[in-house]
Amino acid sequence: MSQDSARLLVEHLTPLRSPLLFAARRQFAALSRLRDLEPTLRRLARPIRDASSTKRVRDKLDRFLALFDGFDALPVDEQQTVVLSALRVLDSLDQAVFAQAPKDERSFVRILNRLRLRQSVQVLRGIGEKAAQALAQKDILTVSDLLYYLPRRYDDRRDEGSIAELTPGHFGQSRGEIISMSSGRRFHKKQPFEVAVRDATGFVTLSWFHYGATHIPKRFAIGDRVCFAGKVTVFRGRKQIVHPEMELEETQVEAPGSLASITPLYSDVPGVNGKTFRSIMARVAAEYAPLVEDPLLPAFRGRFHLETLSECLLRVHQPKDDDNVLALNECATPWQERLIFDEFFYVQVVMAMRRGRNGEEPGYAHERLNNLATRYYQGLSFKLTQAQKRVVREIVSDLERPSPMNRLLQGDVGSGKTVVAVLTALMVLENKRQVALMAPTEILAEQHARGIAPMLEPLGLRVGLLTAGMSAREKRSLLEDMALGRCQFVVGTHALFQDQVAYKELGYVIIDEQHRFGVRQRVALSQKGTRPDCLVMTATPIPRSLALTVYGDLEVSVLDERPPGRQPIDTRIIREDEEDRLWQTVRRELDQGRQAYVVVPLIDESETLDLKNVTEETVRLSEGPFSGYRVAMLHGRMSSAEKEQVMRSFSQGEIQVLVATTVVEVGVDVPNATVMVIAHAERFGLAQLHQLRGRVGRGEYASSCYLLVGGNLTDDGFERLGVMEQTDDGFRIAEKDLEIRGPGDFIGTRQSGLPGFRLANLIRDREILELAKTAAQAWVEDDPDLSGSDSLIVRGETERAWNEDLDTLLVG
Repeated sequence: MSQDSARLLVEHLTPLRSPLLFAARRQFAALSRLRDLEPTLRRLARPIRDASSTKRVRDKLDRFLALFDGFDALPVDEQQTVVLSALRVLDSLDQAVFAQAPKDERSFVRILNRLRLRQSVQVLRGIGEKAAQALAQKDILTVSDLLYYLPRRYDDRRDEGSIAELTPGHFGQSRGEIISMSSGRRFHKKQPFEVAVRDATGFVTLSWFHYGATHIPKRFAIGDRVCFAGKVTVFRGRKQIVHPEMELEETQVEAPGSLASITPLYSDVPGVNGKTFRSIMARVAAEYAPLVEDPLLPAFRGRFHLETLSECLLRVHQPKDDDNVLALNECATPWQERLIFDEFFYVQVVMAMRRGRNGEEPGYAHERLNNLATRYYQGLSFKLTQAQKRVVREIVSDLERPSPMNRLLQGDVGSGKTVVAVLTALMVLENKRQVALMAPTEILAEQHARGIAPMLEPLGLRVGLLTAGMSAREKRSLLEDMALGRCQFVVGTHALFQDQVAYKELGYVIIDEQHRFGVRQRVALSQKGTRPDCLVMTATPIPRSLALTVYGDLEVSVLDERPPGRQPIDTRIIREDEEDRLWQTVRRELDQGRQAYVVVPLIDESETLDLKNVTEETVRLSEGPFSGYRVAMLHGRMSSAEKEQVMRSFSQGEIQVLVATTVVEVGVDVPNATVMVIAHAERFGLAQLHQLRGRVGRGEYASSCYLLVGGNLTDDGFERLGVMEQTDDGFRIAEKDLEIRGPGDFIGTRQSGLPGFRLANLIRDREILELAKTAAQAWVEDDPDLSGSDSLIVRGETERAWNEDLDTLLVG
């Protein structure tokens, strides 16, 4: 095969694999988005066939393509099997091409190395089909993915003591002579295989359950000197180590995975025991880490004091004996910090590109006329807080610029976000442009409209309400007024961006409870105008580190000051054995004309979870503690109309006790509701508890929140929930919640499309995040579209991290 033919083959193998890897990522999450895969692959395979002069390559290519006959008509589970099988066939096709490829041209070797890193994990010795399937569940499909499967912690096995020095309850290691072994009897969970080892100071029993007899007698014999390590326990008065690692003293070498080294420990992979997997990872690191090409240029790495990527990957899998184990376990080594930097960097590259595109778009520069704003401000019955004044200045400054504003306004429940939104909207309205405010539910939209109309109508402005529940006649009339500009401020749900909706000149989009809407909904509403300014609001306080990640494409304003007059909510943890007294307390509030929420985790009874559910709890409470009171339920499986009706009845006082799931987390203001009871509070995140607590305390009456917990709550659980008793500062609570739960579960970011983090921790690694943001901004300023030759790998790694093409990522 000529060098040119080999180059063509290798270069065309990568695009042939790309759609299959895209389909298989995140447990085939994107498989349903692929259309016409068979013709696409045939088109991508054509250049390979044209460049190949060998029957072996052509036969493998035909075998690969035959897998996709009728692919679109197959059931999803069969499509998944085909994709994984096709990746394995591509590996064998790779090998056929590698065997004929020249190895001496540097640029060609770089291409070859990239292809080797993208091969399936099944090309590796020791990883069979079962292990490959288990790794696929962890989104590990390729050799490169496996290189990034990082140790969860490190054991220091360099220091060993005598058997007498082994301490129960701690990891220990020692050496000695085998003095006895179990006989060849049958072994099961109650009869372990046992090996007794002694030295001059004493002896210890090493025990294996289930599988011990299969390999221990074949490798070891009485009289052998062995090294061993594991967690030391005491059984029947004797020291014991269950499932230790053991090797012959004479074969022990100071290499990764041996008992004389710092040992990386990985999360379990079904089908592969821990020691074997460590050996596989050591081989993968040694063979493949040097092939990794650093996406960041040497000068750029030097500017930000970053280690070389290939060296970092090698060192995290193969630490040296003089490394600091404590630093490794705290992810504080230079090699881990580079990998953490990269995780943040590829998120921040997308955010920087979005910010750059936002700034480049032409927008409308509003004049600061102040007539309407002054009249509105003078009519307020209260003074703005310093935080509100600061945020108003930030937004007004954006509105004056000739580029669209994209700003996140975050503030705790009751911090006054709506007043800020309306006050800044007046600047847009005075410039003869329209404003749209989108809320997640009809009843919340109605509440906004009822609150805003009395503020704006005295100023000669019309406030309209557009929801799906309007009559056809009402909707036609409002749509006509919006199109002609007679309705200047419109409030609604997702109906605001439907096809038949038109605005005369939409200039300002306000989105309430941002995390309840997808990016595409936000973009769809923005596209109703000519690049309108956009303000998204959330009552979920978000720590700065998470805001930089989730909303890094937006400028962030924070209302961190509570308006005067807001009453604190008395919060208490209540054990389940005190439940009867709790219901007495709630009844006293009801008897004074107040209302209460009872929030439970489940809708229906669960066979696996012993938790309260809405269906049964509504019956139990209405027939028991709240017999004679008006009790209703609310949950997510009810239709929108049913949910709206229940919330409307509750807000009007027709329902006294509302038993609900967390569907009430974002809801209508009910000033008369003074009690929030959250059952199984230990099952909820702190930020969610804080949101639920914010449903009460919205009127003139003193309010309470009771966290009802199970009897088996641990001391750590009490300490966690204790934060709710100690503070009502949403940002402090959010920081603690993020620290405990991580970013994946916080405000649903697992569904946000963000890349997952392997090492990075948004609390611990804030400084690295700030550095990555600065670095990403610098890179994008030099190459705004990532189209230069130096950015090709950065572009590819960004798309790999997000599992999405860059053009789609830049939509919103």
